[in-house]
Amino acid sequence: MKKLNWNYPKTLADAEMLVRQKNVLAHGGGTGLLLRNLSGVDGLIELSQLPLNNIKKMDNFFEIGSMCTYADVVTELKKTDPEHILVKSLHHSANTPLRNRITIGGSIAMFPPWSDLMGALIALDAIVTLVGKNNGDFPIEEYISDKTLHLESLIMAVKFQNADWRSAHYREIRTKSDMSTFNHTVLLRVDDNKISESRIVVVGITSKYTRLAAVEDYLNGRKINEIKSAEIEKLVSLKFAGSRFDDPEYSSIKAGIELGRLIQKMVRS
Repeated sequence: MKKLNWNYPKTLADAEMLVRQKNVLAHGGGTGLLLRNLSGVDGLIELSQLPLNNIKKMDNFFEIGSMCTYADVVTELKKTDPEHILVKSLHHSANTPLRNRITIGGSIAMFPPWSDLMGALIALDAIVTLVGKNNGDFPIEEYISDKTLHLESLIMAVKFQNADWRSAHYREIRTKSDMSTFNHTVLLRVDDNKISESRIVVVGITSKYTRLAAVEDYLNGRKINEIKSAEIEKLVSLKFAGSRFDDPEYSSIKAGIELGRLIQKMVRS
C-alpha cells in the first residue's frame, strides 16, 4: 500500500500553503475518506489543530467553522433557536458517533446524494469561505456547480443570514439509522396568514438537488387556507436513479405526497 504523508498545520497560513500542493487532501472528520480511492493521493492535511471549530453570531449572520461537527451545530443552534432548519435537518442525520465526527466543511466539499446538510444550506442561500487557489466568499450553489472552486482550496467556514423562517425537514428512509433516499427542506415566511416567501429544496435526485420553483410559485402570495396538498403533489416531478431506488417513478410520487403533507403541517402549526 502506498505510504501517505500526513501534515499537521497549526496556522491558517500553513494550511493554505499545503492545500495548494498537488495530490493532497484535507482531513477533517475522516468519514468521507473511507469512500474515496486514495491511490492518487500523496498526502493528507490534518485540520484539527486549526481554529476552524467555532460558531459565531455576527449581526444578522451565523458563521460556522468548517471543522464543526453536525453535533456541534445542533448543540449550539438549539441554545438560541431550537426551531432552526439546521437543528431539524442534522438532528437525525446519521447515527450519534458519526454526528460527532462528520464535519461541516467535509460534507459541503463531498456533497453525497444522501446529504441532510446541503438542502438546508442551499435554502438558506449560504456563502462558503475559501482559502488557497480560490480565496474569498462564494454562494454555495456556485461552489457546488463550479468544480474549479474545489481545486487546491480549503473551506474555512459557511455563513448565512439569521432570518425568521418557519422551517421543516423530511427524510425518506427505510430504517431509522439509514441514509435518506431523498430529503425535503422547506422554508416559509408567513405574513397575515399568507405565504410571502418560500424556499423548497429536494436532495437525492439524479442531479443531486433542485429548487422546486413550481411549488414555490404556487405558494407565494397564497393564503394559508387555500393551500391544497393535492395541488402541491401535482407540481412535483423528479428523476431518481441508482441502487438506492427500487422504483424511481414511485419515489417521485412519494416525494410529492410527503412534500404536500409537510407543507400542510407547517402552515397549520
